[in-house]
Amino acid sequence: MHCLLHNITNIVFHTQVKFILMNSFSTSDDTKEHLLQQHADLLSESDWELVQNKSPKIDANTMQPVTYPPAPDMEWCPPGHGDLYPAMLGSGILQRLVDGGITYLFVSNSDNLGATLDLKMLEYFANSGAAFLMEVCVHGSVYVTGGWVGDWWVGG
Repeated sequence: MHCLLHNITNIVFHTQVKFILMNSFSTSDDTKEHLLQQHADLLSESDWELVQNKSPKIDANTMQPVTYPPAPDMEWCPPGHGDLYPAMLGSGILQRLVDGGITYLFVSNSDNLGATLDLKMLEYFANSGAAFLMEVCVHGSVYVTGGWVGDWWVGG
């Protein structure tokens, strides 16, 4: 996280770019502690954090939500990156961004420290009239973690 925050602080404080970290209920406190020690200035930004929703853990045998009275927090899990838009909508952050004049959203997983906003891609997107644009790459057989991009074949 230190590398990510080091790279983003110059952008956030010298432009109108908003920086929002998506956390889960299990990572939020650690993130706040790190920010207080290393980048307390980011905590003064409005909406610096988007906390994911919670999804119940499901028992594979009964298909019912798991209960664990000794530690109820263990009954829940973060839903992952797919929760980005529902969490933004439900938290009100999406509306506040729109109301604040934000037109475009660049999303990158923090473990992809090489991700940068390509202005040529932004220009293409802005001129295309598309509602969504995603840059993807082909992963080799050694890449076994993370999400996947699915193809939806219509008519063949």
